[in-house]
Amino acid sequence: MNKWMKWSSIMMSASLLIGEANAVQAAKAPASVKAPALTKAVQMVQVQLIFNDNKLQQKGLLVNGRTMVPITVLRDVMSLPISYDNSTYTYNVGSGTSQLNLDTSEYGVLTSVNHFYMGSISTDYNAVNIEGRLYVPFKLLNDVLNYKGEYDEVTHTLKLEKRDTNAIQVMTGTLSQKTKDLETMIQYPQITGLADIQVLQQINEEFKRKADAFAAEGLERSSHRDPELVPFPYTYNTNYMVMYNQNGILSVLTDQSTYTGGEDPVQREAMTFSLKDGRPLSLSDLLPQGSGAEEKLYQILAERMKKDGNTMSLENNRSSLQFYVSGAGLNFYFGNTGPESFTKGIRTYTVGFRELLSADADPFAAFK
Repeated sequence: MNKWMKWSSIMMSASLLIGEANAVQAAKAPASVKAPALTKAVQMVQVQLIFNDNKLQQKGLLVNGRTMVPITVLRDVMSLPISYDNSTYTYNVGSGTSQLNLDTSEYGVLTSVNHFYMGSISTDYNAVNIEGRLYVPFKLLNDVLNYKGEYDEVTHTLKLEKRDTNAIQVMTGTLSQKTKDLETMIQYPQITGLADIQVLQQINEEFKRKADAFAAEGLERSSHRDPELVPFPYTYNTNYMVMYNQNGILSVLTDQSTYTGGEDPVQREAMTFSLKDGRPLSLSDLLPQGSGAEEKLYQILAERMKKDGNTMSLENNRSSLQFYVSGAGLNFYFGNTGPESFTKGIRTYTVGFRELLSADADPFAAFK
């Protein structure tokens, strides 16, 4: 569990009851507990949902510009299992490394995928409770959870369908340790199902190497812990999530969080691999040389940073700029984050491929 999730666990003080007869109910929730509700929205419009060309009876909502889908659609239509943990007030939707975790409290809903806190990337990924029912943003389904869609602003209709993913499975490896000086819970991805065993081993060994290095760092640093200055054991935790598993590439985000007596920054690392040869991919692998795409990209990033009030110099910090791929396109953040990453998350800027390449260009052609 990383620091984001530690913080959310502290705030867990109320369960969420989803009010309609066909909704998921919170098992054994105290009768005195009241479900938290969304602050009255500035704008709320009903949205017709269509999945695989079938019009659904359940309706979505347009809330302050965000298209929201009730989680009961994920259960009843997309056939994702939903369970409820009464001890943590958490709804778990789906399974495996794409499981959606919704931690509910009087403060709202904290949204995670594979226990990776999505609010640390963008608050637009956060689910909401509206009149006792949980809704998840279409942006989360599209960017991370392998559903694509098309929204018609005139008719307020959202068409949804499942994306095709690579024929691999992502499992979780774990390194855990508990001593008087150190507690570690390091989770890292391991893939199965890839036909080329050599490539599979190459990718898995790289994930494992990074996990081992982080664990070794924790052991070394904790050996110098002064119990009088730091009365609690150091903690070293890692969470990861699969951001993209399509078109022959795999893109993963890993958050490393530590406690060594102060507010340590969250260290985020992005890793994107070609499943064809196991090679780590750079930005130039996805943006053809001579197309002008990289120049256009840096111009867009500079404009968005300025609009966002980010005072960092893109030119001076370009070497620390990291990227990953999602259903929305290319996503960028700076690796040299400071202590503010603990409380404010890590600023992330998304640029769609269509903003950089011609309509007929396929950035994944070489990896399929």
